[in-house]
Amino acid sequence: MNVLFLFAQYPEAIDGSNLHKDLPDEFCRHGHSVFVAAIRERRVKKETGVYHENGRSVLRVKVGNMFDDVSKIEKALVMLSMDRKLVNQIKKYWGDVKFDLIVASTPWTAGYRLISQLKIHFNCPTFLILWDIFPQNAKDLGLIRNPLIFNFFKSRELKSLKNFDHIGCMTEGNLKYISKHYSLIRKNKLLIFPLWADKSAVNRDLIKTRQELGFDNNDFILVFGGNMGLPQNLSNVIKLANEVRAVHQVKFLFVGKGSETNKIKKLAKELELTNVTFLDHIERSGYQALMMTCDVGLVSLNPKFTVPNFPSKTMDYVKFNLPILASLDKCALADYGNFIENKAKIGLCSDAEDIVNYKENLLRLYNDKHLYAQLVNNCQETFEKEFNIRDNYDKIMALI
Repeated sequence: MNVLFLFAQYPEAIDGSNLHKDLPDEFCRHGHSVFVAAIRERRVKKETGVYHENGRSVLRVKVGNMFDDVSKIEKALVMLSMDRKLVNQIKKYWGDVKFDLIVASTPWTAGYRLISQLKIHFNCPTFLILWDIFPQNAKDLGLIRNPLIFNFFKSRELKSLKNFDHIGCMTEGNLKYISKHYSLIRKNKLLIFPLWADKSAVNRDLIKTRQELGFDNNDFILVFGGNMGLPQNLSNVIKLANEVRAVHQVKFLFVGKGSETNKIKKLAKELELTNVTFLDHIERSGYQALMMTCDVGLVSLNPKFTVPNFPSKTMDYVKFNLPILASLDKCALADYGNFIENKAKIGLCSDAEDIVNYKENLLRLYNDKHLYAQLVNNCQETFEKEFNIRDNYDKIMALI
């Protein structure tokens, strides 16, 4: 079977790994012919090209910058123009391929012509992995304030969603939200399609990793990995670090970058925090090894959100047996928080506006060794039961 994957991000490094790469990898393992089309940001300083990587064909289409610290105007322009570029390049290189399935993930909902034109050209079913509910999430954060701009993107989103034959929602809460707020979308299109991960082995001198970062073996390290933007509300984590600064073995490690990176670094400096460390970038294999040296995974969401979120960093935390300490908006607290704290029992959650409970949960994880050990054990079971990539593969194959 020929499968075309459309992802906004796909690792430039052949040995790289993330959600976007792991799913095509699974299809390759089952003997399918895999094609991947993704954007290549201008900052990479490489032109559009097709590459043969680990048994698949990868098309990287050069566009403007879209991620991390990028202006709203540039990001909007890229979102509005990339569908035309992708359609043209896909037809140029693979126009005569008989695709049996097209799999895409958000944010393609902003470029509805991409899906409609590819669906017509290749005459095959389409499957959307719904990770982001845009533009509502941007409106929640105040990134879109003009009603005309919001309605413009909302119209494009609806057209895109209607073009997909099947839509995979991360959780029951996501599915219910779409069913309630998108009445034009047929409910038989929707299914639960959880996030996933591939539990590959990581070989690294773990003690050396701690020493390289300036941590002691007895430190209790809470790690945040990923984008550092408005959605992540990381000033709240800095406030938590300030609240527990007297507990000297509790340390905070931030790995990643984003539009809010300088802001939270400045806040940590103003508070004269010595329990906070920042790493701007680390290769994937090193990042995974680093996860194995930490003790708790941090999840933080902006309290202004009104749409369900299931942060993808959860996969790495659970994959490496890190109990989760989460600070969430009320919408996520009822869905994601319920999963973390009550269903899977792999962490503790609090309202993003309740710093007292946030601190209490951290100290429980630090002081209650029995509770911590239980959560670690539950992480092992949850990964295999809830986030096994083979189950996602089977769900897609069952549809077609």
